[in-house]
Amino acid sequence: MKAFVALTGLFSLLQLSHAADVAAPKFSVNLDAPPSERWTESVTYMISTYGFDHSYQNVLDYVYSYLPPPVVQKLEPLLLDLLREFPGEAGEEIKGIHQTITDLGYGDQISLGELTAINLMYEFTVFCTSIVAENSAGELFHGRNLDYSISGLQNLTAQIDFTRAGETVYKGTEFVGYVGLLTGMRPGGWSVSVDQRATYDFANATKKDSLSGLVENLVSAATGGSTLGMFLRNTLETETSFADAVDKLKKEKLIAPVYLTVAGTDHLEGAVITRNRLRPDQSHREGVWSLTEDDHFRLVTNYDHWDDVPEDDNRRDPANDCMNQYDFESLSLTGSIYDCLSTAPVLNKGTVYTTLMNPKQDIFETTIRNQNE
Repeated sequence: MKAFVALTGLFSLLQLSHAADVAAPKFSVNLDAPPSERWTESVTYMISTYGFDHSYQNVLDYVYSYLPPPVVQKLEPLLLDLLREFPGEAGEEIKGIHQTITDLGYGDQISLGELTAINLMYEFTVFCTSIVAENSAGELFHGRNLDYSISGLQNLTAQIDFTRAGETVYKGTEFVGYVGLLTGMRPGGWSVSVDQRATYDFANATKKDSLSGLVENLVSAATGGSTLGMFLRNTLETETSFADAVDKLKKEKLIAPVYLTVAGTDHLEGAVITRNRLRPDQSHREGVWSLTEDDHFRLVTNYDHWDDVPEDDNRRDPANDCMNQYDFESLSLTGSIYDCLSTAPVLNKGTVYTTLMNPKQDIFETTIRNQNE
């Protein structure tokens, strides 16, 4: 099996070596199925298509750039303890993913503890751009780019329908193997995207700074902080309305400070929530930065909107300039929103995917970006 998968992956890589932007592959996760079986199809597809070395190994190498293998090995008991504490059935899903990887012949290359560490990877470093906007017809649009410095992360990116009794409950853009959600939508209800909130100067940060932030996140996790992606997935399953979702997103203790961009279905149901680990940041009284009658879009990258952005990572001003070129009447999802998310440097070599969402019309489409090709 392992030799067959490796040859299949090599063939696919030769075919995709000059790939352009493509629609993300789509899978269903049946929430009525045993947790251990939910991800078998998508994990098998990723390894069979791209090979282990160009999918999960890339992510492991990234983890090791922060935590050397001996440190990860020493943390294995803590990681397995955290696995048992993950909410709902997340821990069993992760075990099932590891079993699938093992069945494909790669269990000796990634331990269950290492896969657990990957499920905390958002609490490392992610850079993103999110936009929520409303046009004059009252249509609400939500778009996001997710930027990540892991080479080949596109090879784990997929669009997932989460179903019960054959009906879609919510949708998300996933890195297969990471069971949380950083981008998701409940059809007819609301959508959400996550941007990391920079709490120090990343451009001039040292490995010590990054490690310090990671340790703070692990401490928060060990003292009851929610792993962000799993919390968002749970919220998408339980909350049906924009108002109820925003209320819950404001209150949960989180592992890491973030921005949560949320869109609903009704007039002015759009906001950026600037979160500390415990609550919204009320600096300038804008912990929840909502759409208004005078301001028909909100846009966030990775820096507080009331402060300046660093000169060496100014995606926000070009994105705002692009959005301001469109009048209230002409805003559209596949036009202005997608165009602005495709404008350099908003779109850059680190951009893994772009997702466009409209909860009211049940539009959820993810494009894998291949700017390095």
